[in-house]
Amino acid sequence: MKRLAEYLAPRLVTLLMKSMKIKMIYKHEIPENAVYIFWHGKMLGGWWALRKLNPGALVSMSKDGELLSILLTSWGYNLFRGSSSAGGKAALKELSAFISKSHSGVITPDGPRGPAGYLKNGALLLSLENNIPIVPMKIEYMSRKILERSWDHFEVPLPFSNCRITFGSPVYYSAKLDGDELDNFKQALAEEM
Repeated sequence: MKRLAEYLAPRLVTLLMKSMKIKMIYKHEIPENAVYIFWHGKMLGGWWALRKLNPGALVSMSKDGELLSILLTSWGYNLFRGSSSAGGKAALKELSAFISKSHSGVITPDGPRGPAGYLKNGALLLSLENNIPIVPMKIEYMSRKILERSWDHFEVPLPFSNCRITFGSPVYYSAKLDGDELDNFKQALAEEM
């Protein structure tokens, strides 16, 4: 049964995403290499939109992360497994090394367990270490099913529906901040998501 789910899930999600009409809005020119971020609860649209970049992705080592890994591998992502709760430092270091070779990276900064909408520091560290910008993405599904019991109120877009993805301003995290300065920096990114 597990193998059947692992076989079917990526194919069904790919069909779902292919059925959608996605409009991408760019507030600014997008850099060649960046760290892209979007909320965990809206991630399907984000992962789909960036797949042609063949970026690196940070994915948790959980059961959900395993299914996501299968999906993202089928979409051409380079995976680095770990999260704030397990293996995160090593995975972030590996992703940083990958980004240093002129690749982009993708992170859901409130994953894998939340709290929802709270931006953790991984993307900031990648920006600082590699001197590349963070690009926040706002993902809006016009028709969706919200999984109310999930910690992030995960949103599943409905087949053949519309989706709008807005790429926010590229922002460099060029020096370590703390206290209010760090909170304000994160808040400015979160407001574009």
